[in-house]
Amino acid sequence: MPAEVLVMCSACGRPQTAARRRCAFCNAELPEAPLPPRSREALESPAPLPGVTPLVLDLGNRRALAVNDRQLSFQGRPGGGPTLDVPWARVRRLEWRTRPYFESLGLLAFTALGLFWAPTQAVRIMAFMAGVIGLGLAALYRHHGLTLELDDGTRMQWPLGMALKGSAREARLTAARDTLAAAGRMRGVPLAGSGA
Repeated sequence: MPAEVLVMCSACGRPQTAARRRCAFCNAELPEAPLPPRSREALESPAPLPGVTPLVLDLGNRRALAVNDRQLSFQGRPGGGPTLDVPWARVRRLEWRTRPYFESLGLLAFTALGLFWAPTQAVRIMAFMAGVIGLGLAALYRHHGLTLELDDGTRMQWPLGMALKGSAREARLTAARDTLAAAGRMRGVPLAGSGA
C-alpha cells in the first residue's frame, strides 16, 4: 500500500493529505505535493535510441506487439488480456518465424472423403472445392511468430497472427520485424529469421 503524501497548508500551517485541493480547516488552496524521485523518473520519458522508432503494431482481435527502447510488449490473448512485458536486458536472442498457413490443409481430408465415399456428384464437387480452398489458403497466407530466448534459458513464443501475402498487414509485420532487428542490434541481441 503506498504511503500517504502530506502537504502543509500555507494559510493555517496544518498538515493535509495531498489528495485534497483545499484545506479541510480553513478552505485555503493547498500547494502541490512534490513528486517522489522515483515517480518523477517514471514520468520523464528517456531519449529514444537513434535508429529505433517506437512501434505499436495492431495485430487484430485486440492483440498488439510494441517495440521501444526499453522493452518488448505483447498482448497476445485473442480478445484482449494481460500484456506481457519483457525488458531488453533479459532478452538474449530473438527468432522471427514465418511459415505457410498449414492448418488450412486439413480441408484436404474432406476432399479425400468426398471423392471416395460421397454418395452424389454434388457432394464430390463440394469436397473437391474444399481441397482447392485449403490449398489456396496455404499458398496465400503466412503465419508469423516471434520466439524470445531469455537470460535464464526460458523460451517465450508469441503468435503474431496471419497475413495475406503482399497485404498492408504483412507490410506492418515486416516493419515490426525491421524495427525489432534494429532495436536488437543496438543491444547485441540477434534476430534470426526463418520461412518465406
